[in-house]
Amino acid sequence: MARQEFAKLAIVIATLAQFSCRQSPGRVIFQAKVSNLRQTNSLAKNKRPDDTVEVVVPGRLFTPPVGVKTVQRNEADRSTPEHAVASIISANMAGDVPWIVENFVPAEHEQAGKQFFDPKAADRISLYYRGIGTIEMTGEAEVRGFTVVFLRAVDEDGEPNYLTVTLSNTPSGWKQTDALAGDDTFEVMATAVRTGGIR
Repeated sequence: MARQEFAKLAIVIATLAQFSCRQSPGRVIFQAKVSNLRQTNSLAKNKRPDDTVEVVVPGRLFTPPVGVKTVQRNEADRSTPEHAVASIISANMAGDVPWIVENFVPAEHEQAGKQFFDPKAADRISLYYRGIGTIEMTGEAEVRGFTVVFLRAVDEDGEPNYLTVTLSNTPSGWKQTDALAGDDTFEVMATAVRTGGIR
C-alpha cells in the first residue's frame, strides 16, 4: 500500500515539475541575436554576436491575430489599445498631420509635429502606410508601465512588415509615445517582433 501511495506521489511531483517548466500564462518571451542589437545595449554586454538575448514580460499573443480597421478622424476612439492603434494607423494612412500629432501623448506633440516640418514627409508616410497592405495586431506586452502592441502587415505580394506601437494610458485615452525609444528591453522586443523571435 505504501508503495502505491509513493508511486502516486511521484507521478504528481513529476506532473507539477513538467507544468512548472512551461511558459507561464500571461507572459511573452522575446529573443534577439546580439548582432541585431545596438552595441550599447546593456542586455548584450559580454555576449558574442551569435548569442541570444532573452526577455520575458507580461503580455499575450493574439490567436488568431486581430485585424486593424481603418477609421475616419471623427470616429477616432482611444478607449482601448486596439482602438488607439486603429486611430494611429488611419491617421498615418491619411497623412493627416494634426491627427497624427493628436494621437501622441500631449508632452510629445511638439516633437511629433517636428517630424513633418518638411511638407513632403506626410505624403511619404501616407504612401508607406497605404502600401504595406493588410494590418493586424499579433499581440501586446507591458514594459515599464507602457503597452507595446505588435503589428504585422502583409502587402499584395505577400511580403510581411513588422511594426511596434508603444502606448501610454492617459486621462484622455491610450496615446502613442516614443518614451521607450532608447530602452534596451524595448529594443530586444522590437527586434524579436521583426525577426520572429517571439513566443
